[in-house]
Amino acid sequence: MKLLKILAVVMAICLLGSAFIACDSGDQSEETTAPEATVAIKVNLIIKDGSTETYTGSTSCNGTLGDAIEMFCAGEFEEEITCFDENGILKTIGELTAADGKRWKAYYEDEGQSNAFESIKDQVLADGKTVVIVLE
Repeated sequence: MKLLKILAVVMAICLLGSAFIACDSGDQSEETTAPEATVAIKVNLIIKDGSTETYTGSTSCNGTLGDAIEMFCAGEFEEEITCFDENGILKTIGELTAADGKRWKAYYEDEGQSNAFESIKDQVLADGKTVVIVLE
């Protein structure tokens, strides 16, 4: 009987030891996950100054309106333009600049201004949609 108790304790220690070895996190410097794949979508942009259509075009982006605007500006204009300020607020597209109380508003063309986006830079877009960006 004493032999069975000793054997049970030895087996319990082996079981716990193997559990600790199996749960070891290993070397933290190794990257075991695959990098995230970015999905490119295509959107159409209409940029207006008030009611006047100033720029029109389509661009591919990573799915956010901020990236779509930056990609559009990089392809459309020869000089490098910084579209967003340090706070992530849209300031400039081409020759149009938000100043003197004017600000940018963006919305899907088929949904209208009443459904304007809250955040232009971080707005997630649907593939193939047309976005209207207005300086008012």
